[in-house]
Amino acid sequence: MASWAVRGACALAGGVSFAALSLSPALAQNVAANNTAASDPAVLEEIIVTGLRASLEQAADIKRDAPQVMDVITASDVGKLPDVNVAEALQRVTGVQITRVFGEGQSVSVRGLQQVRVEVDGRTLLGWSARLSPPENDQLGRSSGLDAVPSSLFGKLAVYKSPLAAQAEGGLGGTVNLTTPKPLSFKKPTFSFQAQGVYSQVTDKVEPAFTGFGTTKFADDRIGVMLAAEYQKRTSTTQAFERNNFLNRTYTGTNAGVNQTPVLMQYENFVVDRSRTGVNGAIQFEATPELTITADMLYSKLVTGRHQDFFSFRLPTANNPVTNRVTENNMVVAGTANGTVTTAGQIRNEPTESFLYGLNGKYEDDGLTVEADGYYSKGTIDQTIQIITLQATAAVPGTFDFRDVTVPSLALGGTFNPTNYASYNPATNGVRSNRLLGVLDEWTGKLDVSYETEGGITISGGARYTDLGARSNAYRSQVTPTRAELEPYLRLIDAKNFLPDIPGNFPRSFLSTAPTFDYVFTRAQAAQPNPNSSDRSTLLPNNQRDYTFSEKTLAGYLMVAGEGEIGEIPFRANAGVRVARTRLAVDTFLNVGTTSTLVTDKNEYTNILPSANIAFNVTDDFLVRLGASQTMQRASIADLAPSTFFNATNLSVTGGNADLKPPVSTQGDISFEYYHGKSSLISGAIFYKDVDDFIASFVTTGTDTNLDPQGRELTFSRPENLASAKIKGFEVGIQQFFDFLPEPFDGLGVIANYTYSDSEDNAGFPLVAVSKNSYNLIGLYEKGPFSARLAYNYRDEAVFEFSEGRPSFIGARSQLDAQVGYDITEQVSVSFNAQNLLPKKSATSEYSNFDETALNSYAISERRFSAGVRAKF
Repeated sequence: MASWAVRGACALAGGVSFAALSLSPALAQNVAANNTAASDPAVLEEIIVTGLRASLEQAADIKRDAPQVMDVITASDVGKLPDVNVAEALQRVTGVQITRVFGEGQSVSVRGLQQVRVEVDGRTLLGWSARLSPPENDQLGRSSGLDAVPSSLFGKLAVYKSPLAAQAEGGLGGTVNLTTPKPLSFKKPTFSFQAQGVYSQVTDKVEPAFTGFGTTKFADDRIGVMLAAEYQKRTSTTQAFERNNFLNRTYTGTNAGVNQTPVLMQYENFVVDRSRTGVNGAIQFEATPELTITADMLYSKLVTGRHQDFFSFRLPTANNPVTNRVTENNMVVAGTANGTVTTAGQIRNEPTESFLYGLNGKYEDDGLTVEADGYYSKGTIDQTIQIITLQATAAVPGTFDFRDVTVPSLALGGTFNPTNYASYNPATNGVRSNRLLGVLDEWTGKLDVSYETEGGITISGGARYTDLGARSNAYRSQVTPTRAELEPYLRLIDAKNFLPDIPGNFPRSFLSTAPTFDYVFTRAQAAQPNPNSSDRSTLLPNNQRDYTFSEKTLAGYLMVAGEGEIGEIPFRANAGVRVARTRLAVDTFLNVGTTSTLVTDKNEYTNILPSANIAFNVTDDFLVRLGASQTMQRASIADLAPSTFFNATNLSVTGGNADLKPPVSTQGDISFEYYHGKSSLISGAIFYKDVDDFIASFVTTGTDTNLDPQGRELTFSRPENLASAKIKGFEVGIQQFFDFLPEPFDGLGVIANYTYSDSEDNAGFPLVAVSKNSYNLIGLYEKGPFSARLAYNYRDEAVFEFSEGRPSFIGARSQLDAQVGYDITEQVSVSFNAQNLLPKKSATSEYSNFDETALNSYAISERRFSAGVRAKF
């Protein structure tokens, strides 16, 4: 029988989901009773149990004693849910929603807020995270994406929904802490290995995943060493309609006025090849019974390569761009236009690496605890893009219709033949080579001291200093080739293989290109070489994208905790305040014509963040909890860097804003928890957040001849402190095992939770990334050596940006996963996973201004199946 420890403490949130995490068995061996991360502000007992029911019973006991709102998921043996990474596992927690890229979970939001701090052992893991679009702009936040690090490197996940003063600031919605195992926590030497084969349905490939783990102790068990490693490879296919928007266009004559009109219809196929390598190691030394020293490291490498083919039809921007137009809700959803046809093939490679080195010392004696922690974190990227673009020789008449279809239909007229090279010319600057070199690094040191008095009052305080730096250098060379030289690189797209899972009438067979690095890089570099031979690339500098970022923060806190009685009702409480001072500077280039001027922008601010929590044991089985706090989130580095990125293919301009203020949330919680039976729980919570200076992207249109000498209309997007906002909602959760049923049905169980988040900014619009409704429904069966689970997750629509003051939405989506496992012996087991069983339900759609017909993008990912065997010793 698999053994599990699931530690949950979601006191004030109330909506606990004791979801099991699919962590590798490599990290799931005999975790000892005191395995708490050095950085955990709430020291909770870690309990090893056998079987899921027993683990939930122990988790319920721990939940009662928790000092703050939190969920903790801990594996002590092979994972039970079919979740391939950390984000996929966390979505099972009440109030947690995730964002997927290339069909994999990448980031989380908590209670609707996507501004979540992600830590590893209380430390920052820096790195870049790829996203589907725009194609040359990566999401650069303040931590690596959850898809970048293999989940098997972690033994515990914690979701903090409300803060303690002792925790590092920086999570507006909450904090996710990923804890690595420590060797002194294991009772005996432990070794394990797991091998899997993963099959992607559309790509039609089976690829490997391997995990290994080992730990042992010596010197009278005072020294422990641990090493874990994982390798995964996966090729996937994403089919998409991309990069549209509905913007204001002027119409004269009959039915004159301004209508929101589509900008671009682009049909695109991505084949993505990703490999992950992760290594985690630790050495621990118990110098004395009171003092333990830990040195550890984590390394992660994610290599993402992708090949893209697209067909695009760009509508004109002048007055009366569409004839025979059909409007709904003032939006043009059908008509005819003379558009610009563009096709392209692109290859893109972006290896990213993350490094984290830490040293920790913890001293505990007679009520006094002193902990010192220091770490260095680094993230790197070396991204290269090679693209060859074709453009129709003249404007092409096209009739489109967005109504009653998955993606808009597009029928081309005139003499244009999408499969004939005679209908195309090489696009202006159609051979382009890009390179982006980036590095992030952070040095942090902190000191925490606490003392428990004889009267049971604990007083704690500490300080934390962080020095964060980032540098990005971009290079781009481009050239307009001759028709003849492109002929060897032309590629005819087969209609049967282009977006086969997306129904509709649109060009499926067309002439694209097959760029190679040797041709594109050599040709572009020769046309536009870098005059600086000692630079980091031989391509031409694209310094409008460059920046050098520096940020220094100093924070300190004081916190008091204790317990007592009010009217014979026992209570536990803590209260504290954290003060954080932030200073930043960012260097960018201001380009006017051919002149580039270095500009330095600076910003500084101080945040005072109080927090308080109290829990009343009304009866032995019924708890009421209250909490109030303030939290803040610093803007992402990419949002702060006021550099400018011009995408010549899609005519989009993006950049940052160094004057952004950190959003601050004032929040309150009340929760009710009723425990009935050994492992059953019914919980409910009400929460409220009042957010000032919320950040969102603001989209406008215009021209800039410094960026585009042709004077075409460009779409500009920059982040702004757009609004204040309020979020209110509630969570409910239930977990129940049906032990009262006759065999074999007594192995059945259910975990279900629902979160309602109602948000509104000061303009009356919903808040960015907040889904009003989300829920999880997990059916369980576990009896003897056999286990099975079926997990369904749903979230409804959410705003993702504003265009010309109007909101654009991400549509509702859901996912169904399944897993079956069987323990052959105590040492050997097998498992089968099925993920994304309903691809059309999990597809991501984006649309304008509350109207699902006004589609901006649609992306569908494939089903995945895996089978594996594990052995532990």
